[in-house]
Parts: sequence; structure tokens; C-alpha cells
Amino acid sequence: MNKIIRYVLIGLAVVIILPIVAVGVFVAVFDANAYKQDMSTLVLEQTGRELRFQGDVSLTIYPALGMKLGAMSFANAPTFGESPMVRIGAASVSVDVLSLLRLAPEIDKLILRDLEINLIRNKVGVNNWDDLLQQPSATPGSAATASSSSEATGTTSAPAADEFELKGAFAGLEIENLKLLWLDEQAGERYQVTDLDISTGRIAPNESFPLTLHLDASAGGDLDIVFDLKTNVEYLIEQQRLTLNQMILALNEFNIGGMLQVSNFAKPALRFDLASQLLDVDALLGTPAADAAAPQPTAGEQNSTGAAEDIQIALPMQTLRDLDIDGELKIAKMKMQNLHMTDFSMHLKAQQGLVALKPVNLKMYDGEVLANVVVDVTGELPKYGVDKSLKGVQIGDLLNDYLGKSPISGKVDGDVNLTTRGEWLSKLKANSNGTMQLAFLDGALNGFNIRQSIDTAKAKLRGEAPPAKKTLKTDFSSLTISGVIKNGVFSSKDLDLQAPLLRVGGKGSADLNSELVDYLVNAKLVGTTAGQEGGSADELAGLSIPVRIKGPFSDPKIDVQLDEILKAKVDAQKAKLKAEIDAQKAALQKQLEAEKQALAAEKKAFEEAKKRELEIKAEIEKAKAKQKLEDKLKKLLE
Repeated sequence: MNKIIRYVLIGLAVVIILPIVAVGVFVAVFDANAYKQDMSTLVLEQTGRELRFQGDVSLTIYPALGMKLGAMSFANAPTFGESPMVRIGAASVSVDVLSLLRLAPEIDKLILRDLEINLIRNKVGVNNWDDLLQQPSATPGSAATASSSSEATGTTSAPAADEFELKGAFAGLEIENLKLLWLDEQAGERYQVTDLDISTGRIAPNESFPLTLHLDASAGGDLDIVFDLKTNVEYLIEQQRLTLNQMILALNEFNIGGMLQVSNFAKPALRFDLASQLLDVDALLGTPAADAAAPQPTAGEQNSTGAAEDIQIALPMQTLRDLDIDGELKIAKMKMQNLHMTDFSMHLKAQQGLVALKPVNLKMYDGEVLANVVVDVTGELPKYGVDKSLKGVQIGDLLNDYLGKSPISGKVDGDVNLTTRGEWLSKLKANSNGTMQLAFLDGALNGFNIRQSIDTAKAKLRGEAPPAKKTLKTDFSSLTISGVIKNGVFSSKDLDLQAPLLRVGGKGSADLNSELVDYLVNAKLVGTTAGQEGGSADELAGLSIPVRIKGPFSDPKIDVQLDEILKAKVDAQKAKLKAEIDAQKAALQKQLEAEKQALAAEKKAFEEAKKRELEIKAEIEKAKAKQKLEDKLKKLLE
């Protein structure tokens, strides 16, 4: 028994030691540098380009069996200059010896330093790698012939993606100072990666590993990117799921962290939970500030109504239909299109052609915004739905940051519900339908002064010089408006503006298609003291003054209708005179009635007096008759 064990141990020792000894002997007698010229010659024969070795090639045996390459370069294609297409400072790859003995080979860390790749397309559209893609003529039975046969029959011998299985492991990847140049002389474009560094921990199937990545890149001098990523990567082969946990990503000044997961690579499903302290979208995209001087549109860029020329908004319809996304994004502070926001949170869900940002919450300009946005790409044309509410937003500050000017200021509460469809801006406007309600407090309409317009019209009516120009602003304590949007036209009948010594109400429309507004408002001056901007309100106080606001959104004209004012004034005077006549007539009628009643009373009293007089006369006659009779009786009795 002891002998058997001893023989087994000897056998095992031979099995273990023999490969090590063989490898050792191989390394001792093998001179890789002797083959550098052969390799250069072979590469030259196969590609027509020179492979140069500036450093030595060496082998290692323990603890890893591998190869180290010194500096080397691969020449560029003819006519593309003397600079090499590929240059490598140093590279090494090896296999862990003990893993070989365990019959589970594990590649040691793959190291690549100072790799430089130059990709060029010249002015006639030829690439500096085209010659490397030329295939030799196919011979019967060759792989090329087999490939052609497969294409002809519509079959392929390539393994299916789900048959791929990663076996073994390697200690990691280390790439330092990779440079990449893409120069398109035909298109006049230049993209450059000036530094790419990648480092990982041990990579094994179904196990997580740390990853760090650094990238410096530029594009034509207009875009500079500094990208850093640190995360733990987990790839589950059977589930086809890649997860980046504890991710910290930095892009220029933008930092974001959280979890990102992709699964089902045939039809990727994306899940994320991300958060950031600060996101400046304008800085990332190079968007100019709102007050930057912008070129004015030329006549060829505007139509006859003053509206901008049409713009196509082409969405990648099939890509959006294939999306499977569900995730949360939170940003403490954000700047986009020069608008400043805080406490931004968004839930994005995209499935079966419906892309929903629902809900979107944020704070901006002392107020809050809640919105739901849905994009429907299930049909031939994309459909959009927006449901937004604002509460306490300082609209003047918002517009100043966004447009560089504020046509209106004040605190606004509002609700907007809008649906539309199409892929051209004109169609999106024409197909807009919905409702809108807005209420402004303690603000101003900037760009025109209703009171000054009325005073100017009054002076013209009198034939007097117009009053001195004042600030083009109409202050108000409240402004409310609501209406319906139908086929791109907003219509309202309840405009109500409350201003010092001024009340304005009216109705009209704003056409999004032509970008024209047409409103007829009735302004009424109230009170008897100095009105807004110091004007007297006495003469026109109480009159309803029609004011037509009409023209392009950017520069509407204000027309105080003089004939209507005159008519209103004459009608008021006629009404006043009629009221006075009616009052006098009523007084005279009352006096006449009183006199008639007095005359009737006098007549009645006269008639009653006359009747009484007759009655008295009758009584006197009766008394006389009685006396006469008594006198006769008396005489008879004597």
C-alpha cells in the first residue's frame, strides 16, 4: 500500500514538475527577439506595411507564463504620411501557472501602455485601413468560398449569441494612455481621444469586479470632454444582465451616481436609479446664454406673417418603439436653456412605444412645477401629451433667463393641458388642442402702456400735442385669463386685468400657426385722482374704451379706437341729457299732478260749500215756513 501511494506521489510530481521543467527549458533556450525580423517580414508580405520593433520581446515563466512586448509601431498606408497608424509603448499578457496546473487557465492582468491609433479618411474618401480589409481571392474549399456559399443559401456558420459562454477568468485589464485620432479630411472633421485609461480588478464569470475609466476627448476644437467612471460591474451570463452598482460618473463638471442595469441584449431593457447634486446641461452642450447676441432672422427665414420657417422634429420612431426603460432620476440643482431649477425628480418609463415622463417635479423661481409628458410612437406619426401645473412661479425672472427679456412679470399660477401630433413644427402647432388657465399677481405687462395709449388718443381727439412718452409698462394687481386651444388657436373670453385706476376686460385669440394675436379689450378708467403714470382720469372716468391689440407675438400694435371713444362719449352725454330731461319731465308731471289734485280738492270744497249754502237756505226757508205756520196758529188761538 505504501508503495502504491509512493508511486502515485511520484507520478503526480512528474506530472507537475515535468511541464514546469519543460517550460523552463523552453524559456531558457527560446529567443523571441530572434523572430522579430521574421515577424516584420511576414507582416510586410501580408499587408504591405512595415512592423517595427523598438524594444525587446521577453518571456516570463513564474508566477505567470507570458510575453512582454517593448515599443513597436505599424506603418501607415501609402500617401497617409510618415506617422504610424498604430504605435504601442509596451504590452504584456500572461497565464497564471498554477491555474494551468488546476486545468482552469486564468489569464493574468492584460497590460497595454501608450497605445496610439490614427484613423484617417482623405479628401477623396479613402480610409487608411481600407487596404487591410482586402481579402485574397477565394479558392475551392477555402473559408472564403464557404462564406460565399453560406451567403448564397442564406445560411451562416457563425455561432449564435446565446451559445457564447465565458469560461475561466483573468486578473484584470490595465490600459494606460491610449490615444485615438479620427481625422476626416473629406468632411473637415477631427475627433481625438487624448487619454484613455482603463483599470479593472479580477474578472470572472458571474462575479462582480471593480472598474475605473478616465477619458479626455475633443471634437473639432468645439467640444472638450473629461469623463471619469468608477463602479462595480456585475455581468450575469445566463440572465444576460449587466449591472453597474455604486456607480460614480463625472462628465466635465457634471457628476452623477447610483445604479444602472441593462439586460436582454437582443432587445435591451434599461433600469436605473440615479442622483446628482448639480447638472448644467448648457455647459455640457455649449448652449449660449439667453442674453448672448443672436443673429436676427432674414426675410428668407420668415414667412409673410413673421412666423419662423418650418422645422422638422424627426424622432427615431423604431428605436423609441423598441425602448424598455424604467428608472428614477433626481438632481438637486439643474440649469437647462439658462433656466435654473432645484429639487428636480423624474420617473421615466418607456415600453411598447409609449415614452412617459410621469411625474416630473421641480422648483424654480420661487415656485413649483408639476408635469406629466407622454410621447406616443405606436402610430405612423408621434403624438405628444403635456399636463403641467405651475404654482407661485415668478414669470418675469423665468422669461428674463430664458429669452433675455420679460414681456410679462408677476407671480403666476396656472394649468396647461395640451395634446398634439406630427413631426414638423407647423403640424405640431396646427394639431395643438387643449385648455389653459393662468392667474398673475402683482406684475406688469412690459412693452406697452395702456394708459399712455389712451392719453395719446385723447390728445389726438382734442387736436392737442401727444403727451410725453412714459415707461412702456402697464402695472397690474391681478391678471387672469383662461381659454381653449383648438387646432393651434387659443381663444379666450374672460381676460380680466385689475390695475391702479384701470380695469380691463376683453376677448380674443392668439394663433400659434401664424404667431399673430388679435384681442379687443375694453379699458375703463376709474377714480378721480391721478391715474397710472400721473395722468388725470377725470374726463374719461367711467367710459368703456375699446383697445385693439393686434399683430405678431413679438411686436403687437395697440390701437385705441378714437371713433368708438367719441361715440361712447356722445352716447354718454346723450344719456346724461336724456336723464336730465326725464328727471325734469317727471318733476313737472309730478307738479302738474299735484296742482290737478289741488284744483280738484278746491272744486270739491267749492261744490260742498255751495251745497251747504243751498242746504242752509233750505233750512232757512223751512224755518221761515215753520215760523209762519206758528204765527198763523197763534193768531187762530187768540
